[in-house]
Amino acid sequence: MGIIDRIILSIYTLLLAFLSIGVILLSLRLISLDVIWTGISQISGQWEAGLVGAVFLLISIRLLLAGMRSRRVKDTIVHHNDMGDIHISLEAIKNLVEKTARHTRGVRGVKVDVNREGQGLKVSIKAVVSPEVHVPSASAEMQQRIHEYIKNTVGVELADVEIYVENISNDFKAKQRVE
Repeated sequence: MGIIDRIILSIYTLLLAFLSIGVILLSLRLISLDVIWTGISQISGQWEAGLVGAVFLLISIRLLLAGMRSRRVKDTIVHHNDMGDIHISLEAIKNLVEKTARHTRGVRGVKVDVNREGQGLKVSIKAVVSPEVHVPSASAEMQQRIHEYIKNTVGVELADVEIYVENISNDFKAKQRVE
């Protein structure tokens, strides 16, 4: 919540406190109900009163949304050291995995997804490989390289590296032209 929202919330809370005091005084019969009805009848038909009500409604909606807004940092991995915390986003790890997978021999394209699984991370890769490569050995090489690279670079053990070969690229297929 920003400083402006905090100021608005303070003023809003102060006004609600005065309204609460008025309701308490009314319930204890320290203020006459006739005084309240006379004040409400004065408001009837006044566009300024409607404007004030609309402003309070908008402020209420804004404060409600500001309170519901999450301050949570996106999924990260946290390393603690003597000087403070280091947060590494899963998006950064995803980019590292993608870079490593693309540099595997025979891999034409990859789509990577990284999720938390227990204390480690689960990496899911959808790959497109060349037709001349042996798929099981290329997949095993990709898994090994990714596992070692992430462990050495980020310092996190991967719980699972799952590879789904989505397609075998056909580089020899003649592309059709649209004219």
